[in-house]
Amino acid sequence: MSNRHYKHELSAYVDSELSRDERQQIAEHLLVCEACRREHDELKFGASLAARLPAADAPPAVWENIRNELDGRKFPQMGLIPQGAFFNWRNGFAFAAAVAAVSILSVLVYLNLFTGGPAIAHLPRSPAASAPGVADPPPAKIDTSVAVNDPNVQLGSNSGVNSVNSNLAVEQPPAGPSWQVETVAGKPLIGDGTGSGSIAVGQSLETDGQSKAKITVADIGSVEVAPNSRVKLVGTSRAEHRLSLERGRLHAKILAPPRLFIVDTPTATAVDLGCEYTLDVDRAGNSVLHVTSGFVALEDNGRESIVPAGMMCLTRKGKGLGTPYSADADSEFRMALEQFDFANGGSLAVRSLLTKADFYDMVTLWHLLSRVSKHDRGAVFDRLAGFVAPPAGVTREGILSLDKKMLKTWRAEVESVWFS
Repeated sequence: MSNRHYKHELSAYVDSELSRDERQQIAEHLLVCEACRREHDELKFGASLAARLPAADAPPAVWENIRNELDGRKFPQMGLIPQGAFFNWRNGFAFAAAVAAVSILSVLVYLNLFTGGPAIAHLPRSPAASAPGVADPPPAKIDTSVAVNDPNVQLGSNSGVNSVNSNLAVEQPPAGPSWQVETVAGKPLIGDGTGSGSIAVGQSLETDGQSKAKITVADIGSVEVAPNSRVKLVGTSRAEHRLSLERGRLHAKILAPPRLFIVDTPTATAVDLGCEYTLDVDRAGNSVLHVTSGFVALEDNGRESIVPAGMMCLTRKGKGLGTPYSADADSEFRMALEQFDFANGGSLAVRSLLTKADFYDMVTLWHLLSRVSKHDRGAVFDRLAGFVAPPAGVTREGILSLDKKMLKTWRAEVESVWFS
């Protein structure tokens, strides 16, 4: 992988203006480069802010003035401020007022997106970006988790998808973006159960014990919905495609740049990093993630577990996010890990984990470095170093003090060995 940075290409990347090969190269770079990833996130945030600005028609007087100018006729300007020199006090006042209005709007949107404050309306953990062209919901029931979408998005592909089974009963979707839904078995329901085979933003798809469905995720992949499941299309845009899994199971197969496809659950958010995975949510809200290709970032309240192919990760309602573990991990190792993650196992659970850990628990051990107490961190370091030697520039002292750069460098080495 090239060591060059891509900051000058990120704008075109966010706007989907690059070739497939160029996008893939940048996507791989974003996985390992914090500086470029930060720049990418800022550009993506800016795009979401721009998408939120409402469209408005110019006052009739403006068009009348334009027509008069084109006709060669000079009529008095019909606007609120009389025509005059550009740098007069009236124009200056209008310009200052416009700047102030835009600044206030930006602050309100920023607070709403990043603090969940009441500046506009309370948002869920990770709202999807809105875009012009779709009406806002009533103020009393604002739910900005239902994203309004970019009209330029290529929504869904018919390739490889058979005609929709006539047994599929769905709600007639409202005008706007939607994804194609294919019946695999039984009678999946969308909305109130009437209409054609597609799901629109804000609608939910529900399967019973005998039904299955397949959702085409824009043009980047598909999601298979298992029996006894309920999913909701939260939003779809050029910057982000988002589902929520309220209960049941889905199997996602995505071929796209990192962080384009996201699934919310009651206890965490699964962020696709170019992968294939299965996600289960029980009726209590607990979840199990099993990654079979690529990586998934499981996130909750600032905590993150990077789960590579061949590994799993649990969440527990009221307990938070667990530590990734190998799908083939020893049952006693897994029990000790659950004790540590969800039952305040502390040092006793850590000692049990280190005793039972083997070569294929390297990714788990790396995550534990920043999760165990300082008292136990040295023992975790020694055990991991026995499986994957710290690369050049990574020291024991640096890891014990949780040096971010050293942790990331060692993680890259651990993942390289994991996939070798």
